Amino acid sequence: MAVPSPRISERLSADFGPSAPSMLSTLGRIPVSPQVDPERIHAAILLASRGNQSMFEDALEHAQEDWRDMLVRTGLADDHTWHDVVDVKFGENSPT
Repeated sequence: MAVPSPRISERLSADFGPSAPSMLSTLGRIPVSPQVDPERIHAAILLASRGNQSMFEDALEHAQEDWRDMLVRTGLADDHTWHDVVDVKFGENSPT
């Protein structure tokens, strides 16, 4: 389980408005394999949901069953380029 990044939180708010806080909490509770960056899974779920709450719930379920397939479906499967895809779709990470 991991706290979603600021850019994931911002996108969730933009896509889902008043429903975003509870959805953010749900994202944070998803068990994430230690071999994958949680932001990658969170981004895949948001990309698959396309701003639709029912699709968000389906994407959550799918990611919990087979996160690798979710990464393939959303173009985030390549270990070397997924950061670039997320930067384009969600904006670049702010420096820490």
